[in-house]
Amino acid sequence: MSETLVALEQEIPPLPKVRLPFSHRLNCFIRLWTLKVLASILFAVDRLLYSRPPALCPTLIKTYPCRPALQTRVFYPPNYKSGDLLPLYLNIHGGGFALCDARQDDEFCIMWAKRTGMLIVSLNYSKAPLRPFPTAVYDVAAVAGAVLADASLPIDKNKVVIGGFSAGGNLVLCASQLPPLKGNIRAALTFYPIVDWSHPPNEKLDSRPYKDGPPDSLEFSSYWYDWGYVCPGQNRRDPLLSPIYAKKEDLPPWIYVIGAEWDLLRLESQKMINKLAGHGRLENQEDDFEIGTYRWTLAKRCSHSFTHYFGYNLEKKKKTEENSRPFYDEAIKWLEKALAESNGPPT
Repeated sequence: MSETLVALEQEIPPLPKVRLPFSHRLNCFIRLWTLKVLASILFAVDRLLYSRPPALCPTLIKTYPCRPALQTRVFYPPNYKSGDLLPLYLNIHGGGFALCDARQDDEFCIMWAKRTGMLIVSLNYSKAPLRPFPTAVYDVAAVAGAVLADASLPIDKNKVVIGGFSAGGNLVLCASQLPPLKGNIRAALTFYPIVDWSHPPNEKLDSRPYKDGPPDSLEFSSYWYDWGYVCPGQNRRDPLLSPIYAKKEDLPPWIYVIGAEWDLLRLESQKMINKLAGHGRLENQEDDFEIGTYRWTLAKRCSHSFTHYFGYNLEKKKKTEENSRPFYDEAIKWLEKALAESNGPPT
């Protein structure tokens, strides 16, 4: 990338969020809070009626003084031997910054611990709209720092990875810029993250390159999340909000982004990883690539949240797992490569 282009990117002016009309804000308020209440009821009923067997529960549940209200869920790999130090994978759940908690990723964490042999720690964070940006970013950084400092956990601090889904993918890239994570995260793995809040949902919808996909799950809810998470006057180009504007040196040295073809957020994450990898051109950026320590994969014919299924239809759940498996396989291979070189500088 030329010095001129770098200089221009460093001089990008702030873009304050404009306060939208009252009718829009009221609509978002009603819809987001309705969604939050319904989701809370659904998950509460689910946990009351369908208790999980021990095999689907975390090894430990912890809290830390820095954020005593936030639960941290710890999953040991089944082959763990006392005294061994393990690579650490910090998992950040999705939910539009407003929904769910770390429990929604328990099955993923159990599978991930088994398949990677890593210690998986699943983090929670405060939710919008009561706790808008930047609360969640600082929550993740603080709790992750407490995990790294926890002498009771068998962590190999040279092999620390952070990963997340959707909103969690955003928090992965944002919290990694803050101490104590900055400089201590080897690799970041993100699935269909939001990385650019500077474009409103209608612009993202209009710019979608696909025409044959199903209705976008974020077509309407993205307005509600925007209202709840980003306050009026907030600079939409703040790197802690929109990591596409972050300096390369402020992010983890290894980054893998997995996007979904039929996803409102695909183009922005695609643009970010191509910029980090130094492509410099916009043509054919959707093509899969691995350049140095940066990798991009496009999940063809997949929608946002294609890795997760909520419900009791075993056939649909099995299909979701089958669709996700190839991407998990590739991510594990990439992580093994990143961690194998963790004792030296990234290539």
